[in-house]
Amino acid sequence: MFIVGCFDIGLMEDTVEIRSTRHELARQQQGEDGVKARLGRRESEPHSDEINYLYDVLSTNFPEDRTFWDLHHYFDLEGDRLDLQFDITYFRGLDIPYRLSSYDAAEYGGRVPTLAVNILSASTFRNDLGIVLEQCQRLQIPVYVVLSDHLQNPSYVRAPMLKIYYREGDQYHIVELHETCGTEGGEIDASKLLDVRPDLLPFKFGIVERKAKYKKHDILPLYYLALVERDTGMVLLTSRERAEREAEDERQKRLEAEKQAEDERQKRLEAEKRAEEAERKLRELTE
Repeated sequence: MFIVGCFDIGLMEDTVEIRSTRHELARQQQGEDGVKARLGRRESEPHSDEINYLYDVLSTNFPEDRTFWDLHHYFDLEGDRLDLQFDITYFRGLDIPYRLSSYDAAEYGGRVPTLAVNILSASTFRNDLGIVLEQCQRLQIPVYVVLSDHLQNPSYVRAPMLKIYYREGDQYHIVELHETCGTEGGEIDASKLLDVRPDLLPFKFGIVERKAKYKKHDILPLYYLALVERDTGMVLLTSRERAEREAEDERQKRLEAEKQAEDERQKRLEAEKRAEEAERKLRELTE
């Protein structure tokens, strides 16, 4: 199911000083539903898996761009010093040749990420869908993505769920997806992909069901955010998958070269055999 909408860019009339990251609201809400935020570390194996996966895919396939994971991002806006922590940020054409402990936009011409991604967790989903979303709009980040890959409650974030907020002109639009485009290792259904800002992003978005499962009270399905190359319709590969693909391509080339060499050898043997037969017949005629 696709859900599409739009809303005005001006979401906050009053400036608000944000002192901490996506876990700030989680601390305030610990008493609401009994969820205890685990500050300073990732929320679960699925959460960590997804961040590692997206970082690997983006870094491997777009080495001329810059991808960050799990960093504080500092922005100066209308007198505020904003401190936001995203799971993944992707900057088109940003060249920083060294590793960072945090990203301070003031040091890089005020650049905001082309794409920001947060994987929802039990202690942060309200924050990610609330104040972080609002700050993304204030900063005019072109694309903000949230994925629910394993959550079951509350119902409005039940996995699988993918929401993409993207800016065009003076408005932000939202597209939402709750259907998978395939299973891990299988074919991709192109009709169940989300495609936003093709002028900025060389890929589309889809939800894929993983082979692995998630255990929390019950055994639950797991999902991941697939980035699908717009030109080929293929899921972008991780560094390991790419290395395996290249190794397989090399193996196939080697097998083809060996087959070609064997074919040439057989042709040479047949030619030699024909030459010997012709010479034998010639001898018989002259005797």
